[in-house]
Amino acid sequence: MDETIRLRIIQSASDLFNQKGYKSVSVSDLAARLGMSKKTIYLYFSGKEQIAEAVLDLTMNAIARSISEQTKRSGNPLYVLEATFKGIKGEIVKLNPLFLEDMQKYAPALWNKLEAFRGRQLRFIEGLLTKAKQDGHVRDDVNIHLATVIMLDSIQRLVRPDFAARHNVSMVEVADTLFALFLQGLYKDRQK
Repeated sequence: MDETIRLRIIQSASDLFNQKGYKSVSVSDLAARLGMSKKTIYLYFSGKEQIAEAVLDLTMNAIARSISEQTKRSGNPLYVLEATFKGIKGEIVKLNPLFLEDMQKYAPALWNKLEAFRGRQLRFIEGLLTKAKQDGHVRDDVNIHLATVIMLDSIQRLVRPDFAARHNVSMVEVADTLFALFLQGLYKDRQK
């Protein structure tokens, strides 16, 4: 029962953070949404920052599991990268940029945790691209580190609800198109 309540709190907090951002959500808002007292919430979490950390942890753990599964695959590293992306794109679009932007400003310790996680992703992607280049799948003129940074930064900046809405497409469509363009630009023979 305790874990069920804890997960309800995290899910409701995730919904609120993604609707209003981190700054505009209070523990009182969360309690009202859940129909429980703040005291009950404080039995599970020390405060809003710890709740936000639990929301982030769910997403980061899902991404880490997907990456871990893909690291066991063999074959063309670009295929592994593509499979990894397919596995994590649903998680990427779950965190509203407003929540992330607020977290950067108002919860720097959580932001640093997220940045460290992104750094690990960067190393994973860069490792796959380096292997792909060594195997002759990636064009010789591609700077692997720069390509990796550009890909992650592009995902962060473009896979956003406001960007998708402005162009009348879904965030998944944005992510798929961005990744297809990125991947096709890497291939030495421009064919899959």
